[in-house]
Amino acid sequence: MTSKLNSEIVKEYGIDAGASVVGIASSKDFNLAPKGFKPTDALKGCLSVIVFASPSPQEALNTSVEYTNSRKTMVEKMNGIAKNVAKRIKDDGYKTRAINGFGGKWVNGEQYGLISLKHAAELAGLGIIGRNYLLINPEYGSLLWFSAVLTDADLIPDKKDQHIVCDNCNKCVEMCPSKSLDNPALFGKKECGKTMLKIVNRKWVFECFLCRKVCPNRFGKS
Repeated sequence: MTSKLNSEIVKEYGIDAGASVVGIASSKDFNLAPKGFKPTDALKGCLSVIVFASPSPQEALNTSVEYTNSRKTMVEKMNGIAKNVAKRIKDDGYKTRAINGFGGKWVNGEQYGLISLKHAAELAGLGIIGRNYLLINPEYGSLLWFSAVLTDADLIPDKKDQHIVCDNCNKCVEMCPSKSLDNPALFGKKECGKTMLKIVNRKWVFECFLCRKVCPNRFGKS
């Protein structure tokens, strides 16, 4: 027997778990997602996608070490939020599946999430994907990290964000050392990865994050 669950309650769950913002999208809105990466592929009968977001501290952009450490901390935090909320919704009598901010499927030697959290966040009204291929939120800018919960609970989705981003700005494209942003319709993931990551003392370090750092919207309006 399921309990009466609604969007407001679910968002409270997310905020209680530590998310800064929470948005909801309908699984029907993922019709453009590739086969195998739709919410219903990860959870049969999925009706709603709940997306959680929290920002890195601004200091994370100072050095590659700070950025790498902050990324690790934020991924762990967001994964914990998703697990927490998934359990609460499951206890309410619904099916759930937590979607982590890292991991998923390997396709042709590249790793992809079970769903695109960035696109899910856009569909859930949390911001707009900018020219730098990052989601830009009006309040938190492009420093957000994400996780999500899929559920068969039929929740009211949020309206899409309408704020203006990338208003005649091309800084990220000009600064990108791998030229991954040259074609707006085709993000160069492989080229980006070669420049972004390097091994230092047997550990992966995120060496390049210029697409976040040079963005005029990186800190939002706060």
